[in-house]
Amino acid sequence: MWLCWKPLDMPCPNFCRLRKLQRRSFQVWVWMLSHLLSGRAMAISPSVVPTHGRTSAGSSIMGSTLLQHMLRLLQPGPKLSPGVAVEFAWCLHYIICSQVNNALLITHGALSTLGLLLLDLAGAVQRTEDAGLELLACPVLRCLSNLLTEAAVEAVGGQIQLGDERVVAALFILLQFFLQKQPSLLPEGLWLLNNLTANSPSFCTSLLSLDLIEPLLQLLPVSNVVSVLVLTVLCNIAEKGPAYCQRLWPGPLLPSLLDTLAFSDTEVVGQSLELLQLLFLYQPEAAQAFLQQSGLQALQRHEGEAQLQDRVHALRETALRG
Repeated sequence: MWLCWKPLDMPCPNFCRLRKLQRRSFQVWVWMLSHLLSGRAMAISPSVVPTHGRTSAGSSIMGSTLLQHMLRLLQPGPKLSPGVAVEFAWCLHYIICSQVNNALLITHGALSTLGLLLLDLAGAVQRTEDAGLELLACPVLRCLSNLLTEAAVEAVGGQIQLGDERVVAALFILLQFFLQKQPSLLPEGLWLLNNLTANSPSFCTSLLSLDLIEPLLQLLPVSNVVSVLVLTVLCNIAEKGPAYCQRLWPGPLLPSLLDTLAFSDTEVVGQSLELLQLLFLYQPEAAQAFLQQSGLQALQRHEGEAQLQDRVHALRETALRG
């Protein structure tokens, strides 16, 4: 499948809450740096902060020792200050989005540091009801998602640095936390899951080994955005071939996909059709079950939709051949 980049200007549902945190002088400095990198340098006029200011700031940081200090201060442990970590995580997000030299970030161990921080956050949500944890989770998830799109990840074994099963398990703990406490952050976690599984059979294997397909399917009714991301992750798994589709089948997948075909959102339905096509290709028994469970009737409602009719026709042909 494809890797997804999280753009800089896409707001986090909780970013405005960052300003409500109590800050000491050091945190104020970090906050100002964060806003400069994001192009939000408070009330400074455009004539003072030129359009290339954000990139220049990012280049200056990459060429200094500040980057190493920033990553060190994000290391989990008793000395980790939640307020400072939140601000530094957003700084890191803006640096990554400036795309000055993300390969350098990766070689400095940013993926490893962020992966450990993700594990620490998952442990924290199991120990506390503190709703403020999502303030750190959001930028950490974005940083990881965007770094995984870089070509340098493979060169330095970035996927291996993260560790498969522990990261997947931690991510699902956070997804359950978001579902209960902050559903608007579910797309952030699913975006990362998509980028982890897009080019990595090992992360797909981890999802299957940990029996996380059913919990993933339970997120489908949350929203159309969440549904598309869940279906995309499942496509990432299915496209890895017959062995992976065999482990997806049988189970709750087909009934869930028949339910999504009743959705009115064309993007959700289109992604469902793509997943069904992969499933029928690699697991012919799924096509037979689809026909037995009135799958053709479910397809009929979308025959007249211009965006979907070609895929509907192709899926019908595949099902009947299977």
